[in-house]
Amino acid sequence: MRTFSLKTISVFVWLWLLISSLVYTPIIVILWTLTFWWNTNLRITHRFACFWAAQYIWVNPLWRLKIIDRKNIRPMKKYVLMSNHQSLVDIVIIDSLFKHFRWVSKAKNFKIPFVGWILTINGSIKIYRNDKEAFEKFRKRAMRILDKGNSIMIFPEGTRSRSGDIGRFMDGAFQIAMETKTDILPMVIEGSSGAIPRAGWVLSGKRRMHLKVLEPLAYEDWKDKTLSELKDMVKEIISAELSILRANA
Repeated sequence: MRTFSLKTISVFVWLWLLISSLVYTPIIVILWTLTFWWNTNLRITHRFACFWAAQYIWVNPLWRLKIIDRKNIRPMKKYVLMSNHQSLVDIVIIDSLFKHFRWVSKAKNFKIPFVGWILTINGSIKIYRNDKEAFEKFRKRAMRILDKGNSIMIFPEGTRSRSGDIGRFMDGAFQIAMETKTDILPMVIEGSSGAIPRAGWVLSGKRRMHLKVLEPLAYEDWKDKTLSELKDMVKEIISAELSILRANA
């Protein structure tokens, strides 16, 4: 019975993913066409993309998301947002904040139907792997976006953790934060690992997922640190909060 139920729910979830993508894609294109020339920071289309993502949690009876300390986000303040990365569901989880930002994502993700189109429409930043000028391309784009008052969102691990534990942090996000003197907003995700199976299509069962927004790290508080010290500090903060979430689960 349990297997049958999971299969039934999984069919519903994947079918709704397809139907909603077919319905919402022309809507976001129309919104962009009507607003891009005056809403240059793309807040309207990003807001719609957040709704698009968040409703996949709302309609899925297997997933529950609790957002903790959302109050730590100042709505009009720009940040370099950072979080650990456990699953593809993390994208949906972070969009559920309805905070304005631009995603930083691997260039190959821009080629995925629907996902890539949304990333492009919302002016997301491409990361070019295996390109000797990858960081410089990222740097120029990120600095222009931050200069216009937008936040950027990046997973400093660069990829999903297979174990659920936090991996090595890469330099890019921290270099940008240092160069632009932008506050860092660390976040912690727990419970999303395994929410979408790496093989097969049947969802793995109920998931209680948490997103905790931590206290912003003001530039003035870490401006004298080296790049390595800043990375270690942020990783320690996120790791400690992840342990607390797991202990209280």
